[in-house]
Amino acid sequence: MADEVDRLFQAPLSEFTDKRNELLKTTAAADKAAICALQKPTVPAWAVNQLFWKRRKAFDRLLEAARKLRVEHGRQLSGKAAEVDAAEARHREALKTATDEIRSLLEAAGEQATPATMVAVAETLQGLPGRDDYGRLTRPLKPQGFEALTGLVGKSGATITRLSTPKAQPAAPTGKREAQAHVKESAAAERALRRAEAEERSARAEASRAEMVLARLQRERKELQERIDAITSRRDQAAVDLDERRRAADRALAERERLQEKIKGLKG
Repeated sequence: MADEVDRLFQAPLSEFTDKRNELLKTTAAADKAAICALQKPTVPAWAVNQLFWKRRKAFDRLLEAARKLRVEHGRQLSGKAAEVDAAEARHREALKTATDEIRSLLEAAGEQATPATMVAVAETLQGLPGRDDYGRLTRPLKPQGFEALTGLVGKSGATITRLSTPKAQPAAPTGKREAQAHVKESAAAERALRRAEAEERSARAEASRAEMVLARLQRERKELQERIDAITSRRDQAAVDLDERRRAADRALAERERLQEKIKGLKG
C-alpha cells in the first residue's frame, strides 16, 4: 500500500484525483478510508514533493544543511563555539540549488512558477526539516522560529508539533547573580532572534511584492511585444501590397501608352 501511495504523490498534479480514485478500486476495504483521506497537494507542496522524488540529491543536501545550521545555532545560544556563518552559507547555497531544481520541475510539468507559488516553496524549503512524511506533503510548511533551535519538530499531521527532546544545557550558574545574568542573556538572544525573524518576514514580503510587480511588467512587455509584432507584420504586408499596386500601375501606364501609339498609327 505504501508504494502505491508514493506513486500517487509522484504523479502529475492534474492526475492526482483520478489516480486516487483508481487506487480506491484495488484497495482493501480496511484501507479505503485512509486513501479517501489523502488530499490533493497544492502546487507548492507538490513541487517540493517532486524535489524529494526526482531530485533527491538536492533535497538531501538541503535537509543536511538545515540540520547542521540548527545545531550551530543551538551551540551559539548555549554559549559554545559555533560555526554559524559557514553553516548559513551552506544552507543558502543548498536553498538556491533546491529552488532552481523546483523551477525546472514545474516548467517540465507545465505548472507555472508564479510569485505566490515560489514564496510558498521557499517557506517550505526553509521549514525543513519539519516532519518526516517527505514526498507526501499536501500543504506548504512554514519556516521554523526560535523553537526549532531547541528541539526537532514532530512528524505527521497538518501542523508541525514540537518534540520534547532533551536540549543541551549550559553549565549551571554558581550564584544568583550569574543565574539572573544567564536568564537576561537568553531573553536578549530570543528577542534578537524574534526581531531577525520579523525582519526576514518583512523582507520576504517586500521581495514577493517586487516579484509580482516584475511579473506584471513582464506580462505587459509581452503584450506590447505581441502588438509590435502584429503591427510590424501588417506594415510588411502593406509594403508588399504597395509594391504590387505600383507594378500594376506601371503595367497599366505602359498599356495605355501602347494603345495611344497604336491609335495614332491607325489614324495616320
